[in-house]
Amino acid sequence: MSKDIRIKKGLDLKLKGEAVKKITETSRSKVYTIKPSDFHGVTPKMVLKEGATVKAGEVIFYSKKDEAVKFVSPVSGIISEIIRGEKRVILEVKIAADHQDTYLEHNKKILKNFQEKKLKNIC
Repeated sequence: MSKDIRIKKGLDLKLKGEAVKKITETSRSKVYTIKPSDFHGVTPKMVLKEGATVKAGEVIFYSKKDEAVKFVSPVSGIISEIIRGEKRVILEVKIAADHQDTYLEHNKKILKNFQEKKLKNIC
């Protein structure tokens, strides 16, 4: 059984010196991978298929238990591969990224209605 570490008044690490204040440009990755197993308690249901073109912010899959829990693409590009395991469990979704991201514009009205429905369900 694991032991939990509990911190009551915070943790103060006394380190000497400072971090270098330098911003560097990094190269953009060509392939991005989303692993549904990183999200505990989520059984993914795919919305898009292999070869589909996605924009950043577009829904890729959602949770079977709660359809309101949706997972979106971090970049725009093409879904190059969906890797499945035993019993067709989705292990990874690979996205071949474009050179520049194009974003999906979300409708604010739909978002507002969604928030109102959530509040009604809570009360």
